[in-house]
Amino acid sequence: MALLVTGGTGYIGSKLVVQLAQTGQDIRVLCRSTPTLPEFQKSNIKIFKGDITDPGSLKTALNGVSRVYHLAAYARTWAKDPTVYHRLNVKGTENVLTAASAAGVQKVVYTSTAGVIGPSGDRPMTETDPRVTGFFNLYESTKSEAEAVALDFAKQGMEVCILNPSRIYGPGFDTGSNPITKIVELYIKRKWKLIPGSGGDIGSYPFIDDVVNAHISAMEKGRSGERYILGGVNASFNDLISVIKKVSGVDMKLRHVPFFALNALSYLMLWNAKLTGKFPMITPDWVAKYKYHWALDSSKAEKELDYKIRPLEEGIRETVEWLRQNRK
Repeated sequence: MALLVTGGTGYIGSKLVVQLAQTGQDIRVLCRSTPTLPEFQKSNIKIFKGDITDPGSLKTALNGVSRVYHLAAYARTWAKDPTVYHRLNVKGTENVLTAASAAGVQKVVYTSTAGVIGPSGDRPMTETDPRVTGFFNLYESTKSEAEAVALDFAKQGMEVCILNPSRIYGPGFDTGSNPITKIVELYIKRKWKLIPGSGGDIGSYPFIDDVVNAHISAMEKGRSGERYILGGVNASFNDLISVIKKVSGVDMKLRHVPFFALNALSYLMLWNAKLTGKFPMITPDWVAKYKYHWALDSSKAEKELDYKIRPLEEGIRETVEWLRQNRK
């Protein structure tokens, strides 16, 4: 029986497809256009043209499939049509699970985001901690709605587990949903000039390969109806920049930009996006997130999925080396 990956041309998905294909399994990738990645040119990777908003293409791709990795989502900071968030993240997930149920799929691993967990207080957040704020953007809120859909299917007897990765970084092409890698790239090219606020806000930084390995493990070991945080090293933005400086050998003096100035800049970028269609790097709702700590506790995934967290310096070093070889 084959495996289906939605979102297989994305940041996580593309690496997952390649790693799964190395095991010799038959891998199907549902995507809107034929990928040109040379790594996809393998006899056991089959491309199905289609979309998670189209039940017909899902039905075709799922014929003979036993397990599904559902990663397809709209994860960018802004959309010209805001309804795309609900259409892809919520309705698309419902379509995938409905079609998978009808096709007799044995198990689905759904990739959500740690953004639905919420900011942390005096300790890292776990899967069961209540959220202490509202949602900051449509991406978070629609992914939370999609989780509710997935959990409903699990309650009805379908095997579905949920993964919640945080601020992933590491080698991989720019999809607009891996901003930490982009920051590393801009810094080593001497184009990243600022630190938001004091830089003391805590984030959780997992390395891409560790997240991919956790996906594969979740298919075998993840319990149905459960969520698993895939965080990384909990570090401040200042710490992150210090590590980038150390391993890259690029030592620049960065300017701390107060949040009111960042907010003003984000409104200008949003205004420009509406005029030109060019995606803003930051928006007001995303700036608001940096006023909080986002420390995470990944111990559940470590215990049940054998999840490994790579040291930040090691992961950033590999990222810098990859960027220098591949992003001239």
